[in-house]
Amino acid sequence: MRRKLATLFIVAAVGALLPASAALAQTTNSVSVLHGIPGLTVDVYVNGDLTIPNFEFEMMAGPLDLPDGDYEIEIFAAGADPSVDSPALATGAPGIAVAGGINATIVAHLNEGGDPTLSVFVNDISTIAAGEARVTVNHTAAAPAVDVLANDAVLLPNIANGAGQGADVPAATYNVKVVPTGATDPVVFETDLPLAEGANTIVYAIGDLAGGTFTVAVQSITGLGAAPTGVPTGDAGLATNAMAAWMIAALGLAFVGTTAGLAIRNR
Repeated sequence: MRRKLATLFIVAAVGALLPASAALAQTTNSVSVLHGIPGLTVDVYVNGDLTIPNFEFEMMAGPLDLPDGDYEIEIFAAGADPSVDSPALATGAPGIAVAGGINATIVAHLNEGGDPTLSVFVNDISTIAAGEARVTVNHTAAAPAVDVLANDAVLLPNIANGAGQGADVPAATYNVKVVPTGATDPVVFETDLPLAEGANTIVYAIGDLAGGTFTVAVQSITGLGAAPTGVPTGDAGLATNAMAAWMIAALGLAFVGTTAGLAIRNR
């Protein structure tokens, strides 16, 4: 079966987009990455060097504390030879800035129609009131828009593919259901989800609903109940030192045109 591959270029323009004083001051960003494309194992190359081999569906790498920088990232099918299987670029929408001490998660996933795409989510690390927790749901699965129910009441309505919503609620364990927007049936996914005080629990819908691979991945960012002393990094797992290079980015995440983009190639 022919596979679609992707190339992600992370580009920075600190000098052009910031005042000189800000450009000289390197910030630290906390960045994680989630592989949400089912049936595709990839190798990640940084500036032509193999950096992350055999990155598999449902894996989350990071969080990593990263300075600003410019890096070219290429993603090939695992075991492919980049000198032979050079990716072809496809045009996509611009990405978002990754700089200034933000906490972000990059998700490679399927759009509603089932094609590979890329979304970047800036995670909410603002202070959470005493006794409360934050829950965020990011829709990155090949599926129509959904409502998220908590104890059978709509908490987060009408979340489309590539979008996300969050809410602060009393810390507790909630019965959470994912259902089609405006309906209560069928239940696409259901679980009892503990929401800890002072933490942002982020749920990613990934996979392909029609293809039977729909599932969720969970990331937790803790320590938000009081003013943080640094950038909260959360608990995403599977971080390695080798991964740090390809995650380094600043002020320009784009996958556009022939110089930066999400590249699709059939194999």
